[in-house]
Amino acid sequence: MKNMKRIMCLAIALAFAGELFAQQVIERRELFKRPSPYERYTTYRVSVTGGLGMPAGTFGTYMDKTTLRNYNIALDFVFPKTNVSAGVSIGSQYFQNRIGRQLYSSDNQDVSAVQTRTFSAIPVILTGSYHVGNVNALIRPYVQVGVGGAFAELINYWGTIPTGDNGFRFVAQAGAGVRVLFKKQGKLGLEAGATYQHMPFEFANEGIKDASTLNARVGFFYRWW
Repeated sequence: MKNMKRIMCLAIALAFAGELFAQQVIERRELFKRPSPYERYTTYRVSVTGGLGMPAGTFGTYMDKTTLRNYNIALDFVFPKTNVSAGVSIGSQYFQNRIGRQLYSSDNQDVSAVQTRTFSAIPVILTGSYHVGNVNALIRPYVQVGVGGAFAELINYWGTIPTGDNGFRFVAQAGAGVRVLFKKQGKLGLEAGATYQHMPFEFANEGIKDASTLNARVGFFYRWW
């Protein structure tokens, strides 16, 4: 009788232990079903891009050459629950247009000269972006707006004699692009986008009222949490 009671107690204990073990296994599996940190927390992303810069507006008439010396570094804070990110970017742009020797009239005098028109800018812009799709989607389009300022310099060399202007200018931009993760929930990906950048820059001697540009860049981004 005592042995029977012992066997029954042991069977009940084993059954109870088995149930606890099963519950632990289920809980462990549930851990893998939880959203990734990129979906739960504010995360960070840095992008390095470069590409084509095209003059626009009155600047396009003055500077009719495109450039590949057009780079940008951006840091973003990504808010996954709203599909929004906010950040700051710093860029570098340089344009040059060389016009062959021509005869120009100035102060009732004719001057023969080669013009070398240059423009450089270092814009620093606060940006806000809205993304389409989940933060871990392999392909994620976005639209972006930004405002900031830039140190800009326009110089026109008449042979070796320079004329021009420089200083800090307001900058506004809008654009769109896409980010492509190399693997799902990965950290590294490809970024491509285009922006229109408006910069008031008046230089009456050359008929310029702005130094606006269209920019198409491609590069890489890295994200972490």
